[in-house]
Amino acid sequence: MAVAKTRIVGELGGSALLLPQHIADGLAANARIKFALSWLQAAETMALKGGVFPAAELEPERSFAGLKDDLLFAPAETALPRAQGMEVPRANAIVARLRDELARMFAAVEAGAAAGLLPPALVEQFRQRRDALLHAATIDGDILPSGFVSWLSRPPREGRDSFHGLVMDMHKALNTVSANVAEDDVAGARVFRLRDDDKARVGAFMRGLNRTAPLKFDHPGLATNAMRSDGRLIIQNDIGTTDAHVLLASVEGLRLSVTHSDIHAPRLDFFLRRNRDIAWTISNRQAAGFEEEIFYVATGTIEARDTEALDRTLEQLGASLVFLIDWNKARKSLRRLVPKADATAILDWAADHEVGHRAYLQAGGDALIVDLLETVSKATGGFYVSLQGAVGEEGAITFLHDALRVSCDDLKNARSAVAVRDHLRAELLARVASIGDRIAEIALDHAALTLDLANLARRALLSDGAAESTVARAKAWELLADRQVTRIRELCGTGKERAWREIASVADDAADNLEETVFRLQFLTGGLPKNVRDDLLRLSEHTVAAVREYVRLLSALRNVHRATARQEMRNFLDLVEKVHEEEHASDDAERSVFAGLMRADVDAKTLSLAASVAGSLEDAGDALLRTARLLSDHVLGEWFAV
Repeated sequence: MAVAKTRIVGELGGSALLLPQHIADGLAANARIKFALSWLQAAETMALKGGVFPAAELEPERSFAGLKDDLLFAPAETALPRAQGMEVPRANAIVARLRDELARMFAAVEAGAAAGLLPPALVEQFRQRRDALLHAATIDGDILPSGFVSWLSRPPREGRDSFHGLVMDMHKALNTVSANVAEDDVAGARVFRLRDDDKARVGAFMRGLNRTAPLKFDHPGLATNAMRSDGRLIIQNDIGTTDAHVLLASVEGLRLSVTHSDIHAPRLDFFLRRNRDIAWTISNRQAAGFEEEIFYVATGTIEARDTEALDRTLEQLGASLVFLIDWNKARKSLRRLVPKADATAILDWAADHEVGHRAYLQAGGDALIVDLLETVSKATGGFYVSLQGAVGEEGAITFLHDALRVSCDDLKNARSAVAVRDHLRAELLARVASIGDRIAEIALDHAALTLDLANLARRALLSDGAAESTVARAKAWELLADRQVTRIRELCGTGKERAWREIASVADDAADNLEETVFRLQFLTGGLPKNVRDDLLRLSEHTVAAVREYVRLLSALRNVHRATARQEMRNFLDLVEKVHEEEHASDDAERSVFAGLMRADVDAKTLSLAASVAGSLEDAGDALLRTARLLSDHVLGEWFAV
């Protein structure tokens, strides 16, 4: 016999041996009361809105409460509105059952007080509330007065008591009693009346719970009680500090049944994702006339193939609970930094990697990140009003992954919140500093696509026109170039790299003009004098050369970013000048094409088409020169700021 039970028996004598059964009876009565209230709410909805009784929806909860074969709670066949309320068959008997179950719960609370585990004043308060509520909880026949079910079901508020409110308070008192009469400890769970195989199942649940429980840090919660009642093992975990947030699991043979309720639908969905092996049924409950009092119930079952599979499911169930603590608070915090879907995905990631979010909240949450943005803005000379503005959309998500991981690792290693802040500040500074390099790499990819487009145009001129496959290839490459510009825009944000928005946009004008050139060349199949075709080819070659110099310019940019040597800057500026030279050569070649067309004897269609091709090539060269100048201004601004 465990020490706790020995002490209780020594102090209270043989009467204490009856206490576990009182507790089991009281907790079982609590489960039956909750289902009876759900049954009445469903009947009320049926009477007010029509339709059929939701038997399938309620069946898992009915089975969990041990009422599957109780004909009193068979589906209601009718529920009719009446002048004074509504008429529901068996309503009088169900209300009488509620009164009886409340008496069972009170008897269990009295037993706990008799054992010295509850203050007598609290039990007297329960007695007075019970007497007043039982007096009010009566009906005439099977007529449920208007508002009666809502009064029964609602939690107490603004000083008004309710039947459900008393049930909730006595349930909490019974949990206190149960924790103090535990006759054994299984890996931290307080248990009594368990068989050896029950202890193995509790041990599996606690393996998962104990593995992740440290992630709650200083937050209370996750206390676990277990007992054997009505031929089955019942495991209860209080999760956090919210009265309505409790998990109940029941094991009977290889069958596991779980009931979990939550007022937050997104958090409930998150919990179900953590426990996908269990087949879940979800329903919502609402006290009529009280919109804000809606809550959700998930009832899940799984028939395991063997005890090993059952234990794996129990272990995962236990491991998932810590991530429910302050989950909604963490989601709101993350939503201030990233879109809603990303915030939920980050919390999924944190649970998948068993990092959690409590450390992040404890270190400061979104307020910490906003403070870091201000600090980094001052350190870099940027102006970052949002995390996405500092590191881009993808960068914001990966940084928050790191923020949750770093917070968790540092706090687990007994480092202070100040140390977490310093660690994350260095991480954010490194990310912001690397944004320019990442943008330059993407710009280089964009330039490579532009060079491919220029070469396509040149080859089309050499081939007396562009084949259909060439036109399709140019269109595909132009779309890829557009995507690179979008990536650059996402990374630019509001810091010093924002100049890249215009740089990328003007560079894309060159790609667009070259794709347009290829498109037009499919129609230029003949009829051009040789001198005009030669000038067009020369113009395309200057355009190709200009793009090549632009590619070299972007490659040289990496050296300028990494050093402040004057020679590196001179080399960079020499490449800008070469782009300029090629653009001037393009101007001369475009004028030669125009002059040749004016002197040639060609039809209006050919003249217009050749002129437009020359114009597109020359526009591409102009765009490249504008891009090189913008890039030069940006780099010189950074260089002189060092």
